[in-house]
Amino acid sequence: MSTDEFIALLRQSPVIVSAQASPGSPLDDVGVISKLAQASLNEGVKVIRLQGVESIREVKSRSAVPVIGLIKANYEDSSVYITPTNQEVNALLATGCEVIALDGTRRKRPGGDTLRDLIRQIHSEGRLAMADCDSMDSVGFSLEAGADIISTTLSGYTSETPPMTGPDLELVREAARVSPFVIAEGRFSEPWHVWAGLRAGAKGVVIGGAINDPVKQTRKFVRAAKPASGPIGAVDIGGTFIRFGVFSERWELVEAVKTQTQPGRQDRLDWIKRQRDLFGVKRLGIGTGGTVDPTTKVVWEAKHLIPEHEGTDFSSLGDVVALNDGHATAWGHACLPSCAGKRTATLALGTGVGFGWVDQGRIMMGSRGEYTRLNDLIFDSGRTVEDVLGGLSLGPDCSVTERSLAQTASDRLVDMVFKVLYPEELFVCGGVGLAPWLQTRATPSPFGANAGLFGAAALALYANV
Repeated sequence: MSTDEFIALLRQSPVIVSAQASPGSPLDDVGVISKLAQASLNEGVKVIRLQGVESIREVKSRSAVPVIGLIKANYEDSSVYITPTNQEVNALLATGCEVIALDGTRRKRPGGDTLRDLIRQIHSEGRLAMADCDSMDSVGFSLEAGADIISTTLSGYTSETPPMTGPDLELVREAARVSPFVIAEGRFSEPWHVWAGLRAGAKGVVIGGAINDPVKQTRKFVRAAKPASGPIGAVDIGGTFIRFGVFSERWELVEAVKTQTQPGRQDRLDWIKRQRDLFGVKRLGIGTGGTVDPTTKVVWEAKHLIPEHEGTDFSSLGDVVALNDGHATAWGHACLPSCAGKRTATLALGTGVGFGWVDQGRIMMGSRGEYTRLNDLIFDSGRTVEDVLGGLSLGPDCSVTERSLAQTASDRLVDMVFKVLYPEELFVCGGVGLAPWLQTRATPSPFGANAGLFGAAALALYANV
């Protein structure tokens, strides 16, 4: 099969199905894998990706479908496991599969084999070589080695690339700029992922576990339905106070303490550790100012409302879910029975101004925890929302004029949120947001002054981030 013939098939049906099963699964059986492949073929799929000689031979014996074949093999002297040596290449060539997928990274292969040597071996038998890549570095390396097809399979699965929760569309885009034949693969699990991968430049999209692996799917649903066990610690870090709460498994506040926000980063972490140990909690939810990467738990961007905050690493606290406080409070309100499944937004008007929203049970944020920056919007006066509505600017004894300006700003902000996001529920919380002099269309938080704590606890109990 030539690359042109392969691309012509993908024009008919760009979805490539990876028929697979988790190791140890009852479905990890050649006969079952063959039936899974056939089920996809019956729905119009034109190409199947298969692991293992027996599975490839079984599918080939029943259908003339083109197969992307690979063999996963572990060697002690290498982290490469997708078709790592000429031994696996020879075994795949004997199956008759049209395309052979192999690791396309620079990592050292076992036995001294090189990617160029293996691709030359594949080409000598008239087959196509697909390089499974993790980054643009491996894309360039694979193209230089002679790969016919570039796949984004390994993005997020090697030490060179950070873990990701969704497909790496940016790698698809970048790879498509330098290679005429890119296949999108890796965590593509929803119909819109397929559309996005193709629009980003891929000729086809591989779907694996989302179609054929009920173990992965069941695990995902079970995790979503099962809250954390045991007492939960919740931390709300603001510019004035740090609050620590202990919550039951049923999201009930058992005990709460607070302290002035210490100026030193380590002092704050040490205080949180003392409360964690004192109350004997194992898992913490943290809502805080700044932008927190949900994967690394590091505050990578922050204003000066909290001193020495940028660079704070919450992973040092153990089992932690940490996000911006706007995300946390929005998630807390979205977890109310009356808001479950609704598009829910929250304005947190405290020392600073925070905002977050949840849609279809998902916290709407950037891949690194970025939040909607309503606080930085500038009014006609040249002042930001936070300058006008933040407690740090207003002060405890704000004047009638300052209150009037804050009221006008609040009205405009609430009106904008309704017009832009169409929330079904909009809550307001924080010292300014719940002040008796502020009148607003938004619903006052039922959590009162503890909205940040309830939001942080909801992160630990229910958030799948």
